[in-house]
Amino acid sequence: MLLALIIELLLALLLLFLAPPMPGRKEGSRTTMFGIEASKGEDSPDKKPAEKQRQKSAKAQKQQSQPVTQPPPPIPSPIETPVPVGPPTFLKLSRNDYQQGDISKVPSRNSDADASDNATADAGGGGGAGDTPTAGRKGRHGETLYVAEWYREPRNSELSPYINENRARYPGFGLVACRTVARYKVEDCYELDETRGTGFAGSVRQAAFQFLVRPPRVGNKLMVGEWVAIRIDYTQTRRAAP
Repeated sequence: MLLALIIELLLALLLLFLAPPMPGRKEGSRTTMFGIEASKGEDSPDKKPAEKQRQKSAKAQKQQSQPVTQPPPPIPSPIETPVPVGPPTFLKLSRNDYQQGDISKVPSRNSDADASDNATADAGGGGGAGDTPTAGRKGRHGETLYVAEWYREPRNSELSPYINENRARYPGFGLVACRTVARYKVEDCYELDETRGTGFAGSVRQAAFQFLVRPPRVGNKLMVGEWVAIRIDYTQTRRAAP
């Protein structure tokens, strides 16, 4: 067995010395191997450009296929409009507006006054039930005269200042014709008749601006603007003491 081992050792030494040397290798040098590992996130050097291009295209398609979620639009906050603070507003009125706003033309609350303001003059009437009777004579210009109906009888203090004591020595009467207007007033009065020599017609005409007379009623309608005959009987000719 010892002889066999010696023979095998001699054959190994022979083969070692008979083997040719490797090209590019110097005697006594050692072969060193290095390994390169690709870092994370970088492509390994063995990948081909075409494969890199396919991966980029696939990645871009994947990003395009994913729905883009847009944020909701912001809710606009309400804008508070400031209330202007300034001088009070004035209305510009025309002359017609001033005339319509005249409080002197406002009718009274009495139902007769309201009806009289809306009535229109009518020359007929005076014969129906409830109508104001006519005076039985025509006026200066042919107008119909109705018997005056007092809304308020005149007072002695309203009549006596206009009596002519130099002429009115005896009792008598004075008769005038007047046109009715709103608020039971009369105007445009003129003298019709009187006790001769007394001047009472003139006394009634001068005091007539104080009279309150109802307009004539024709067909249950007050006829503002119609003419009435107003008669005053004087029983006391002396002026009342102040």
